[in-house]
Amino acid sequence: MAATQELVQKIVESKKNAPPSKGRKGAKNAATAAKVALMKFKMHASGDKGLPQTERTYFQVFLPKEAKDPSLPMFFCSKWSVGKVVDFAASQASLKNNNNVLTAKVSHTAPH
Repeated sequence: MAATQELVQKIVESKKNAPPSKGRKGAKNAATAAKVALMKFKMHASGDKGLPQTERTYFQVFLPKEAKDPSLPMFFCSKWSVGKVVDFAASQASLKNNNNVLTAKVSHTAPH
């Protein structure tokens, strides 16, 4: 009986000295982490709250350098045109948007 108690004591002490396990590693843990990241992304996304969940399309919108945040998670209606999405994103990020003004200066990215 004493030998058994001594053996149990050694096992208990070895468990105390061992580093704690960091949880499961592998595909299952990575899949769960991806789902949690997606849930957090959708939770923090800004957009028209009146849109039904089925019509929402989520994007990580990267803003110009003059914006206070480098990027924002946003959602838009999947039926909107690109122009409406750009206008809505600019208004959500409090950016100046002159793409619908006829006399505004147009910046060209490629020479004509």
